[in-house]
Amino acid sequence: MTTHNSEKTQGIVLKAMPYKESGQLVSVYTLQFGKMTFHARGVRKLTSKNAPSVQSITLSEFELTPRKGISALIRGNGLQFYRHIKEQIECEIVADYLLEYVYRYEEENHPDEEMFMMIKNTLDALDQGYHFLLVYLLINCFILKRNGIDLEVDGCAICGNKKVESFSINNGGFVCHMHNENELPDFTIQTLKALRHIYKCPMKEIGKLHIEEEELTKLMPVLSYYVEEYAGIRLKSQTFVKQIV
Repeated sequence: MTTHNSEKTQGIVLKAMPYKESGQLVSVYTLQFGKMTFHARGVRKLTSKNAPSVQSITLSEFELTPRKGISALIRGNGLQFYRHIKEQIECEIVADYLLEYVYRYEEENHPDEEMFMMIKNTLDALDQGYHFLLVYLLINCFILKRNGIDLEVDGCAICGNKKVESFSINNGGFVCHMHNENELPDFTIQTLKALRHIYKCPMKEIGKLHIEEEELTKLMPVLSYYVEEYAGIRLKSQTFVKQIV
């Protein structure tokens, strides 16, 4: 039964912080309200029935009393705990990378179904065992597009020639023989194909991608550079990502 003035919504826990004697402030991205923060009373008590629903990297259904600022949790029910992610440090680091981005850079109270589904599809992909580096690269492509940064992966970024042979960081995309300044000498045609496929693939269709780990590793520093230097997104979890490669 729903309490008067309460709302039910699915939400993915981004971050939980101790608050007062036994509670937590929980930041979630919800389907109905977007990013929001609520006070979960008593969830650090051993007897709390709501405690499982407010763990980080958890999809839950929440009944809340929505307020401006900090809302109040009435009850929570965990729907998906992503146990495989929490058992694999590489997967957990990549999941934290996306959750930190959402926590730090998405606006409060601006619901966006695309953002909610991106988070859910990312956690599903990691939990199902897709390569953590592939998921990381797809996250970075999503962040770039969300911040208005488009890479040219259909032809030469300078002249439009469809016959390309390398990638130019300075020009933001593929380049042909005439405009190749040899910025990335280890980028082969196979690497370019991998980048194009990844850039054009939404997270929900990750199963269509079959890319060697060697190519994923080559693409990591390039997409990371664009996220940090062009989008201006600097995440603490990036440090841990670099350590697992």
